[in-house]
Amino acid sequence: MDVNPLFSYRAGNSLIHKMPAVFKVVLLFVLPAAVFFVPPLYCLIWIGLNAGAALYAGFGIKQQVLDLKPLAYYVFFLAMVQLVSFIAGSNTSIQPLIELILKLVCALQITSLFFNTTTSLELKAALEKILPAHAALLFVLFLTFIPMLFSVWAQLERSWKARAGKNGVKKLFVLFPIFISLALFKARSLFYSLQNRN
Repeated sequence: MDVNPLFSYRAGNSLIHKMPAVFKVVLLFVLPAAVFFVPPLYCLIWIGLNAGAALYAGFGIKQQVLDLKPLAYYVFFLAMVQLVSFIAGSNTSIQPLIELILKLVCALQITSLFFNTTTSLELKAALEKILPAHAALLFVLFLTFIPMLFSVWAQLERSWKARAGKNGVKKLFVLFPIFISLALFKARSLFYSLQNRN
């Protein structure tokens, strides 16, 4: 079982880990957006380069596939919409869907790589250099809340599997309300801790 939540920092000594955080933050916003303006063939090459960079940073193929897990649900939904459209008699091509999936995979790879090689403190320091203090704080809270949510979900999944729970609809119905509750609790705790510091 994967003990590292998605989009959480993973220690390493690669050049990507040592890259200045300010540069990584800029790339984190620029590169995923740029993916959507690249032709599909170049996107495939870019996916290969991202996979190679992740391997160099110390993230194995299995970990890279797990990092794409959130995308699998979205792709499944898109595929179902395409199937329903086809059954309804629409002559829409599947090519745009495949191109969109490629671009989403590429963008998620980039995001994952930068999140996995940058600590929350580095993100905070980098954003404070780029943005005004208040805006930097809001962005830091937003960026650090993403790994925190995945961490909460990973803990719930481990508890579920430790009690011999199985994947399925029942799992979502049981865990999702707890997930929302824990996420709100962590957000409130973070809010109070920031208030106390101020």
